[in-house]
Amino acid sequence: MKNFTLAIVIGLLINTLTCFAQTEKESINESWKYFTGEVDGAEKVDFNDKTWQTVNLPHSWNGVDAYIEKKYYRGVGWYHKNLILTQKYIGKKLFINFEGVFLKADVYINGKFVGEHKGGYTAFSFDISNYVSIPGNNTIAVKVDSSKDLNLPPISGDYTMFGGIYRDVYLVSTNYVHFDQMNFGSSGIFIETPLVNDSAAKVKISGSVTNQSNENKNLTIVSKVIDNSGTVISEIKSKLKLAAGANGNFEQLSKEIANPNLWSPENPYLYTVQTSILSDDKTKTVLDSKNQPLGFRWFSFNADSGFSLNGKYLKLIGAARHQDYMGLGNALDNDLQRRDIELLKAMGGNFIRVSHYPQDPTIVEMCDKLGILVWEETPLGNTFYDNEELKATCVSSLKEMIRQNYNHPSIIIWGYMNEVGLGTSKLTDKEKKKEIYEITAKFAKELEGILRTEDKTRLSTMALNSGGTSYYKEYGFSNLPNVIGWNTYYGWYKGAFEDFGVFIDKVHKESPEIKSIISEYGAGSDQRLHSLNPEQFDFSIEWQQLYHESYLNQIFSRKFIAGATVWNFIDFNAAGRQESTPRINNKGLLYNNRTPKDVYYLYQAWLLKSPVLHIASRDWQIRKGIQANPNDTSVSQPVKIYSNIDKVELFLNGNSIGVHTIKNGFSVWDVPFTNDKNFLLAKGENGSKIYEDALQIDFEIIPAILNQVKDKDFEIAVNVGSNCFFTDPINNITWMPDQPYKLGGFGYVGGEIYRAGEGKIGHQSEVFQTRNVPLYQTFRYGLSDYKFDVTDGEYEVELHFSGFGSKLSKSIYDVSESEEKGKETSEFNVLINGNLTLENFCPELQNGALNAVYKTFVVQAKNLKGLTISFEKLKGNPFINAIKVRRLN
Repeated sequence: MKNFTLAIVIGLLINTLTCFAQTEKESINESWKYFTGEVDGAEKVDFNDKTWQTVNLPHSWNGVDAYIEKKYYRGVGWYHKNLILTQKYIGKKLFINFEGVFLKADVYINGKFVGEHKGGYTAFSFDISNYVSIPGNNTIAVKVDSSKDLNLPPISGDYTMFGGIYRDVYLVSTNYVHFDQMNFGSSGIFIETPLVNDSAAKVKISGSVTNQSNENKNLTIVSKVIDNSGTVISEIKSKLKLAAGANGNFEQLSKEIANPNLWSPENPYLYTVQTSILSDDKTKTVLDSKNQPLGFRWFSFNADSGFSLNGKYLKLIGAARHQDYMGLGNALDNDLQRRDIELLKAMGGNFIRVSHYPQDPTIVEMCDKLGILVWEETPLGNTFYDNEELKATCVSSLKEMIRQNYNHPSIIIWGYMNEVGLGTSKLTDKEKKKEIYEITAKFAKELEGILRTEDKTRLSTMALNSGGTSYYKEYGFSNLPNVIGWNTYYGWYKGAFEDFGVFIDKVHKESPEIKSIISEYGAGSDQRLHSLNPEQFDFSIEWQQLYHESYLNQIFSRKFIAGATVWNFIDFNAAGRQESTPRINNKGLLYNNRTPKDVYYLYQAWLLKSPVLHIASRDWQIRKGIQANPNDTSVSQPVKIYSNIDKVELFLNGNSIGVHTIKNGFSVWDVPFTNDKNFLLAKGENGSKIYEDALQIDFEIIPAILNQVKDKDFEIAVNVGSNCFFTDPINNITWMPDQPYKLGGFGYVGGEIYRAGEGKIGHQSEVFQTRNVPLYQTFRYGLSDYKFDVTDGEYEVELHFSGFGSKLSKSIYDVSESEEKGKETSEFNVLINGNLTLENFCPELQNGALNAVYKTFVVQAKNLKGLTISFEKLKGNPFINAIKVRRLN
């Protein structure tokens, strides 16, 4: 009898809760157990996971190894969680929602397989109602696979594929009657604005409702348009009949809304659309309700006049964004995600390319709120082949991306391919190359059709490599999307800055119908490298600044360029990269820890209306320089200021060194630095207000005549074969650029700077056994001597080498292809002041290729002859990477 009574009570409780329950969403990120590797039986309820690591989500297993190893872990990882469900969940449908798992997820509840999801950058949900015990303790097991051999996008890419459950996970509880939870991870509600202009707007709301109860339902769908003060400005009602266990669609159209507040970067005004399901009875119980963002705006692209928003011309300027943070990988919490968009807005950016994959929902939400227009894209790039699983996942990822983000007014274009022919273009088999191009083009046409079916309100795009214009045109890629993005790196990987303008003008002339965006442009920079004579691909901060100064001018001078996104907003992890900072693509406007580089303020000077004044030497506050004449008490070096104030005055240690007119966002002062600390103060007047920026520069003057130096702590370090100063941030030692020998000073005699190719100083292969990789990537070869005309005394001489031989490569990604100069092994003798110090020396054979090594010798400088380091050729060419001389007494 007691059991019967209890059953009745529970039944009544279920019916009551079913009537009144609405959707609730609760994060379940805490206290997961995690293990890397294949494990038999890990999905079972009784599996012992006590030795596993406890982690909170978001989590990636590549937060450390991808930053220190080229071959980071890609494979299987397991996650477990105990989930206690209380009586409050009785009478509800339960779903588990994952915002992102890379790359494939198999989900088990209480030992039973619930489902799998393929694709690492979009959300997905499973109905777990029939798998859980309520009330009771439940187990969740997720097998995550990030293996390379999965036929899932991205097949390849110049960025790290971080494995793990790296976004939030939620438990979603709903009424038995609810908005569709299984519509490609979307909200099940879709907002459009079929009419928008300055004076009127209409809102269209459509969606689907699921009736998982055992009864037929008569429902009312109510949608309210609410302004940001909370006032309902429009209400729409419609009826919906649903049979038990059925889904039903609804579509609503509002009456005209007068004088809508238009959404734009200057005024990111958001309305809310609140859509509710009401029981069609006397109680009018709200069974489910969801809020969606709404922004009234319209836009257009024109091949000649660029982009316009709400009928007004607007140049789209911003950045592409990768999502990693050192130590976390791609598992950023929502506050870190929000901070990135705030930094982009603070830069003056009004546009973001969410690349090369859909990112955390917080990103687009913040773009809505701050007024940043969005290009979002799927992770299909570089490599494609004819595989049904690959194709199917590309299609599902495209649909998931569009439906999950459909209601965000900030999104204006969807992308579905990035440089997709780049890998194919390297094939030597012409027939195979042609076959893959044709297959890829056919699939691109299929994706284009799906995209236009999914969303008729926005435009399509793909990013094309500027070097592939011939095959893009031949196979029809450039004729498919509404807008073409061009990835261009003139002045970095090849050519000169001005070649960018030549290229884009040619595209515009030969294909005047193409609507163009510059989807990538950028140059690498390393805070340790600075140059008074910067050159292409030297990774100096100064070359990056010159690059962006030129590109901004060229982009803004061409109205037909709709917009541009810098590659990249941050220095991001690319584990396969080597270059000056292995594992990092350092083209960012900010460092990976989100500290702005000086060039970030150039963009502020161009883009912000509020006053900007920035002494652009935060990246170079420890400086050295050589006297022009022996009696000089100062050494002049350039200092740049980024500003949008008409005139700026710069002071050095309280004394004015001139007023400059600012042009194109900057001006350069020749600053006479004195030894020790130098205080810079910049002042500019805007209206009635004075704006200031201050900075201290620590400067060391190197005497023009070394044998006049009596300081027993004298030390000089030379970055041989390089045009750059290199500063070790650990010990603050600055290595001077290479220079020819002059009597009384220091420098090389003979030889050449090694260049990997035209416009490529040094090489970009990683050098091991050192933290100072750039110091060993440049060198001088074929020299006869390096001389230091120091005063008499005892000195410590450090000679730095890195063996290379066949390991140098023309490719920054691949070290298998030899360069001509690297084919022969060098062997030579090294003498200091005529004394043999290194005999039959071969750095590669004796220490291993691409391993840094330095040899230290204590020698005497006598009879005012200084120090001469001589190189005797035995085989190949003698070479040296760096030299440091330090006086002992």
